[in-house]
Amino acid sequence: MGERDEPLTDAADRGVERRESAWELPLTWLREEKFWRDILTRVVAGVLTAAIIYLGALLLGYLHTPELGATVLLALGIAGALLLLAIAGAVLRSVLRRPAGSPLPVGRIVVIVILGIAAVALIVGVVSDVVGR
Repeated sequence: MGERDEPLTDAADRGVERRESAWELPLTWLREEKFWRDILTRVVAGVLTAAIIYLGALLLGYLHTPELGATVLLALGIAGALLLLAIAGAVLRSVLRRPAGSPLPVGRIVVIVILGIAAVALIVGVVSDVVGR
């Protein structure tokens, strides 16, 4: 009868961790440095594996360069542009989270604009190159 006689307390008061909701868990992952290190490691490994397989298939004659080359160029261009936009978004988030009353970080805003222009230029350049083939 020991547990029933105790008054009801909050989980934090008892030393029990509070369960995170399904929406809070991904946000917790996004804040952890180890999560991003794992993502980067797996992306690099995947890109290297795909490049080795692509080069092997190309050298063995299974693939033809022009058709696949345009597709790879388009995919890499879009991936690069998305990466630039993601970095710009991270910088923008840091600008928006600045303490109230602090001066506007003009340098970071310039970086956001430059990354956005670079992403658009990359997409336009890749699409025009692929369409021009």
